[in-house]
This record gives sequence, C-alpha cells and structure tokens, in this order.
Amino acid sequence: MSSSKFIINGHFRTQRVTGVQRYAHEVISQFDKENISYDWVQPPRKLQSDSLRQLWMQTVMPFKIPADRLLWSPTNIGPVYCEHQLLTLHDIADQLYPEWFDRKYVRWRQLILPGLLKRVRGIVTVSEFSKRTIAQLFPGTAEKIRVIYNGVRIDHFYPRTDNEIEGVREDLGLHKPFVLNVGSLDPRKNTSRLIKAWGKLQQSIRNEMDLVIAGGGAQQFAFHHQKSEDENVRFIGYVNNKQLPVLYSAAEVFVYPSLFEGFGLPVLEAMACKTPVITSDKTALKEISGPAVTVDPISVEEIRSALEKLIQSPAQRSRMKDRGLKWASRFRWEHCAKQTYKYIKKIS
Repeated sequence: MSSSKFIINGHFRTQRVTGVQRYAHEVISQFDKENISYDWVQPPRKLQSDSLRQLWMQTVMPFKIPADRLLWSPTNIGPVYCEHQLLTLHDIADQLYPEWFDRKYVRWRQLILPGLLKRVRGIVTVSEFSKRTIAQLFPGTAEKIRVIYNGVRIDHFYPRTDNEIEGVREDLGLHKPFVLNVGSLDPRKNTSRLIKAWGKLQQSIRNEMDLVIAGGGAQQFAFHHQKSEDENVRFIGYVNNKQLPVLYSAAEVFVYPSLFEGFGLPVLEAMACKTPVITSDKTALKEISGPAVTVDPISVEEIRSALEKLIQSPAQRSRMKDRGLKWASRFRWEHCAKQTYKYIKKIS
C-alpha cells in the first residue's frame, strides 16, 4: 500500500447511487480535486449479495487495515472490530422507526450499531437533528459526533434549457405541466399522504397538471406503498443522475413531505434548479428548508392547501425561485469534504 494516511471503506461502490452513496461519491470527488491521498478497501466483486458483502466487511475487512491507518466508512456502516475508524452516520431512522424497514435489516443494524458507535474514534453526521437523535439513543457518543452538512453540486443541479427539458419530457412521456416528488418509495417518504392530498385538489388543477413521482423501492425498506389509480398521478420509476436536474427544472413545484430525514438532499437540489419547494416542518428538513413552504407532513389538509396556494400563485413561485437558489448555494461539497478531512486528520 502507499503511504496515504487513511483508507476508505468502499462497500458502497457496488450499490445503486441514492442519497448516502451520492454523499460518498461527492466527498471523495472533492478529495481527488484536492489531491488528498487515500486507499480503498472493499469486498471482492465476486460477492454478489449484499449479505455476503456485509459479512465480509465484519469478518475480513478489519484484517485488511494496518493498525496505524484510519478507516473512513462513509455510508452508515463499518466493521465493528475496527476502532481506528471514522463513521459517517446519516441518520438512525431504522432504529427509531423499525416498522418502516425490512425486519432482517433492522435486526442486523440493532446487532451492529451499538458496538460500532461505542468503538469508533469519531462520528460524522449531516444535521444537528441527527446528532441529537444519535446522542439520545446511544449515550456517550455526543462528544465524538461532528455535524458537517451535505452539499449541492451546483455545476450539475442548475436550471436547464428549454431544449433539455423538452428532451426529457419526451423521453419520459410527460406532456403536461407537473408537480414533482423524488425519493425511494418507502413509508417514511409519506407518498400515500401526498397522493391523498393531490386527490383532494380542485378538479380544474388536476385536469391541467400531473403529480409525477420519481424513485424506486429498496431492499431494506418495508415496502407497502399502494399506487394511485388516479390517471394524473404518474410513477416514472428510478431517474438517473443525468435526467434528475432536468426533471427538477421542468417541474412547476417540487413537493417532499417526508416524515423523517437526516438531511434531505432533494430539497436543496430542487432549489438549485430554481424550482419552488414544499417540504416538511419536521426532523432535519426544518433545519435545511430555508425559503421553502413547510407543512406538517401528517396533515393531508396542510399538504393539499400548500400545493393549491403555490400552484395558483405564479408570483410566489417566481419569488421562491431566486431565494431558493441563493439558499442552496450555501451548501457546498467543497466545504463538506474540507471539514471531513480536517476531522480525519484530527483523529488519525
């Protein structure tokens, strides 16, 4: 191995890119730009299942790391028997609301997390809300938790041209103006209440617009979401990273009434594309929502009312576009990576 000072747990590199994987890729990309030296350790490619890769991480990975080198595990999990480690723990939703997740996944996390959080040298989390909930559930961790906010790639998430928007509309068959929701289809994203709220909007709005829901399920979630029979609710599945900023730019409004977030990247991504946002007034979303319209995510009526008011007010949407862009621009991956590397050096 080279003489680099730390090693990155590359377990996430075989996974589809959603929130925590994107975080890892973005921070490491900034390390590369700054010529920060590191090595990788990760399960062999031949291990096809996530269960086998997890097992390898817990049993083999600790022996792959020299005693004088720090391991950084960026995506919520790391080997328990590696004390010289920095863990990024985005949130503990699976511990606080196990009913939202697959039972085997929750049991595995309940087995791993207490020992892991006790042993690691440092913990990074992405909001003050996450820090509070982690420290409450795992006493003794507060002193080693650092809050470092996520960033937004404003060179990727920015308002797109009419030509780009038309291309993606054509590709995805989106021929009407639409309200957009993006996220994995799991219970905490609150899609069912959003659909109920949409169904209660004035018929004239629903005749002219679609509710477009982008995202797919994931293995770790208790997947019991019911799709809508309303023809104005469009499920378009997983959207790739290239299409996503164009989709945000095309939307009249972005709505994200999630019940629980450790951060909530889509809110800032939509703002960076100058799209007005409606989101929750709970958990970390309260902390990072800035100029968004906020609602109680439990209240179908509040979601409906906020949607109706914003859809019917072009002037308010116009004001929110510039405010949102200004707010989102404050969250930079460069800063996130710099602070993370500073903590890595401190505990190495």
